[in-house]
Amino acid sequence: MAAGNVQYILWRQDDNGNLFVMQRFHSRDQAERVCERYRKRGHKQLYWVKPLAPQGPS
Repeated sequence: MAAGNVQYILWRQDDNGNLFVMQRFHSRDQAERVCERYRKRGHKQLYWVKPLAPQGPS
């Protein structure tokens, strides 16, 4: 991935409080769609999308 591009990370927190990176996306829309699919499963886990700060020179 080129420097300066933003990635979006789909995170999961399980019912024991452990955090996991589920997937990385180039598009926030795509990340949110996948996140919503996981949320609809009705498990105790929490799911959210967070941008990853761009890497490299500004």
